[in-house]
Amino acid sequence: MAEELANDYSGYFKASNLDQELKPITVGIDRMMLRLEEFENLLELVKAESALALNQNIPQMLALQPELNALCDRIDKLEQFVGLVGRNLDAVEKQVQVAEEELDIPDKTINVLLKSLNIFGKPKQTEKLTNRNANGVYEPVPVFKTEQFFRPNGPEKIDKVSKEETPSCEDCDTGTPEI
Repeated sequence: MAEELANDYSGYFKASNLDQELKPITVGIDRMMLRLEEFENLLELVKAESALALNQNIPQMLALQPELNALCDRIDKLEQFVGLVGRNLDAVEKQVQVAEEELDIPDKTINVLLKSLNIFGKPKQTEKLTNRNANGVYEPVPVFKTEQFFRPNGPEKIDKVSKEETPSCEDCDTGTPEI
């Protein structure tokens, strides 16, 4: 029986062409091995790049952190400075409007015509705004001085300016390069 079985198997192997049947499988295995090698090379490359980033780039970025923090501080101070200038400009514009009304300087708009005709029956203001204090003396709005914020050699400490004018803008270096 073992002999008969061996003969059957040998006949089967002789009748079938094993090379032709196994060729697609070996080609698939070869392709898979090639892709696996490429993946391994790519993985090694990623490891090398990660090591480079970890050992070289991150320390460089950490070394730049103080400069970035200083730049952020300067930007914050510049925002405070711009806010201060805006508040000063608003106050001066308000005083100019009041002065124009006191001196009866007409606007060049149609509103002046409508106000003078009083078409809508609105009563005119009896109490006019004024830029003068109780003694009748004109008091200008305190405006910042650029010398307080810009110097050729860097920021200057602000000693003369009140807290109202410069809220938390103690050392406003707004970008003047130090020489």
